[in-house]
Amino acid sequence: MNAAERLGLVQSKTNRAREHVATLEQAIREFFDSKPYQVSTKRDSQTRRLIYFVSSVQQAPSSFATITGDALQNLRSALDHLAYQLFLVESKGSGNGRHVQFPIGLDAKDYAKQRNRRTVGMRKDAIAMLDSIEPYKGGKGHKFWVLQELNNADKHRFLIAIGSNFQSVNIGALMTSELKEAGKARGMDIPIIDLYLKPKDTLFPVQVSDVLFTDMPDAQENSKIDFRFNIGLSVPNILEGVVLLDTLKDFCDLVSNTVLGFKSCLT
Repeated sequence: MNAAERLGLVQSKTNRAREHVATLEQAIREFFDSKPYQVSTKRDSQTRRLIYFVSSVQQAPSSFATITGDALQNLRSALDHLAYQLFLVESKGSGNGRHVQFPIGLDAKDYAKQRNRRTVGMRKDAIAMLDSIEPYKGGKGHKFWVLQELNNADKHRFLIAIGSNFQSVNIGALMTSELKEAGKARGMDIPIIDLYLKPKDTLFPVQVSDVLFTDMPDAQENSKIDFRFNIGLSVPNILEGVVLLDTLKDFCDLVSNTVLGFKSCLT
């Protein structure tokens, strides 16, 4: 078996992960098409400021979490399949390789311990390349530790938390309205302006009564203000309210590029 064939076996796992992500992306698109969020206004009786807040929100479907777990499992599995192919190249099929795994550590010391156990039978250049990646918490390959922790949480403890988070608000509608009023007297045609502001707090998960934007005192409600939301991912002490699709796509690229980087060790 040549290097391309070995890579193909491993890439079947990363390809499957991308299929899960594509399925999830379509499901999220359909969820947003159902308009799961409603925004209303109220006025602060003391400051007279107009407050835009979440008045209704639908819970993200539980299928989002299960599809995410499937994608994570395929990505972690791809790394172990890579490790096994690296073992087969050197061992030429001798030994069962049950000890083999792509080593990921809690820290540098734990990684060294994992590497010494999990890479027995691999070539020195493969082990050196693993070391250069630093796949452990706090290392250059910190994201590998994150991937492993998310996968373990999904497999052994609980479905990872999937929910809505607040992405941005387009206050261009407010600015355009004010400029149009000022421009009328001068006969000016004011174009529509888009100005999306990212909130300091992403409000994960978004809940009813969450405040999204506070306008000036005595401001009138503007129905054209655009509030945008995302589906987020959160696991305590690992990731907090990050954008789900962006995170999964980043993991797919990370694992795919890592697998390709070991091509020279598979000949």
